[in-house]
Amino acid sequence: MNAKFRCLLAVLISLLFTPAISIAADQVTLQLRWYDQFQFAGYYMAVEKGFYKEHNIDVEILSGGKDKANSVTAVLENNAQFGVTNSSAIINYLNDEPIIALAAISQTSPLVWITLKSKNIRIVQDLPGHKLMSMPSPQNSELFALLKQESIPVDSVEIIPTSFDINDLITGKVDAYNGYISNEPYLLKQKNIDFHLIKPRDYGINFYSDVLITHKNLAKRNPQLVKRFREASLKGWLYALNNLEESVDIISKKYAKNKSYDHLLYEAQVMKESILPDLVEIGHMNPGRWQHIVDVYKDLGIVNNHKPVDGFLFNYVKEQDYFYHILITAISLVVFIICSFSIYHFRKLSLALKQSNQELASLAISDPLTGIMNRRGFIENAERMISLESRQKKSSCLLLLDIDFFKSINDQYGHHVGDFCLIEFTEIIQSCCRMHDLVARVGGEEFIILLSDCDTSQARDKANYIVKRVREHNFKPNGVNTIINLTVSIGVTEIKSNLTIAWQQADEALYAVKNSGRNGLQIYMPTN
Repeated sequence: MNAKFRCLLAVLISLLFTPAISIAADQVTLQLRWYDQFQFAGYYMAVEKGFYKEHNIDVEILSGGKDKANSVTAVLENNAQFGVTNSSAIINYLNDEPIIALAAISQTSPLVWITLKSKNIRIVQDLPGHKLMSMPSPQNSELFALLKQESIPVDSVEIIPTSFDINDLITGKVDAYNGYISNEPYLLKQKNIDFHLIKPRDYGINFYSDVLITHKNLAKRNPQLVKRFREASLKGWLYALNNLEESVDIISKKYAKNKSYDHLLYEAQVMKESILPDLVEIGHMNPGRWQHIVDVYKDLGIVNNHKPVDGFLFNYVKEQDYFYHILITAISLVVFIICSFSIYHFRKLSLALKQSNQELASLAISDPLTGIMNRRGFIENAERMISLESRQKKSSCLLLLDIDFFKSINDQYGHHVGDFCLIEFTEIIQSCCRMHDLVARVGGEEFIILLSDCDTSQARDKANYIVKRVREHNFKPNGVNTIINLTVSIGVTEIKSNLTIAWQQADEALYAVKNSGRNGLQIYMPTN
């Protein structure tokens, strides 16, 4: 008996002093939607900085590409546990495929129509009669939703499947190219080719992009793993966005070796503007916005299923812990005593929330830099004003303004100085207008003014006054020793039919000013 006891005691002591056996890390695969680039920086940084390892996950990242596996298919066929795709993943969900969305990294879609400046295709209404190179549906849904919203028939344009080669635009094979705002514009700038970007989001069409997904079965079977992977990934994104240059350096050396450091840095800076980390929590998804995306797909005839979007979004439910139930019960007794005080504060919070919602609605139609209306806000208000003026038999005029050679300001002094000049320029043109005139920023250095109850002669005087005020103004940004002087070119037209036609006429007049030396105005003269 004593021998058995001594043997058991020896075993217990050995177990007590044996180091704890570590739990093996979960092995997972992440399938990217395209080639290695800054678009996936958060996942690279989660690997490089050990965030996945901190969450006990060992991650293999597989790059994508035009000839490689589709990330949604890889997840559905269990070839990858996680994938990165676009908003079209919700189509798979609506078609009863087991896909779950974990996070939307880009809050605004990077998809744009790119056109060469020499083609004079500046707005979506200029596209009919031209060749458009596009990705396949539904990857191009935002761009075709834009055509439908603006009443442009699909058969009025010639659609050519994408070659993924921007040289097809440069050589004139196509007139508009379905590209990424974070990629192809850099290549055109490197070749000193002027271009225009037609952005769906400027017209109120704004999809999520770079959506992190997983299989519904995995989310149900191992929600803890999915939660840990999401947390580590978002931590990687936060690090990447807060350390752009370091992240770009790592990516250029270890992942995207086919892209230059400068190209990746350009991509990083543009992507940060799409992710909006200073305004929105990284990865945030709004069910209402997903429903809007579904409505757009339905309007395009891509889906016709009716299904609540809530089931598409990952929702981690923590296991029951009765200790917390007891604690909550005790706290509720205290809350009951101070409920009157809480109600008072709740009412204050409700008022603040209402004000916050009103501010968010205003942001949707406002230019964040200058505070005046953006393109969407201007179009909404201008069409109502033009209709009212027409019913009252009053004249109205449109002024399209473009700051001359503004790119040289950004190149010479930096974008912070350019921003200062844009804000001060806005103050000048606002001071030249009446309270009921509409003033908006519709492009980088392009502004528009709707003068109500105003004929062509009065509009000419107003435009002359603005040209004079801008020319005589001394811009004095902080940190710049020299005074900056700007000039402006203005196209003027009287609105005789609708806003779209007037805009095109003002644009033609503006180009006439630029071709004749800039720093002046031109009234639109119809050609017979």
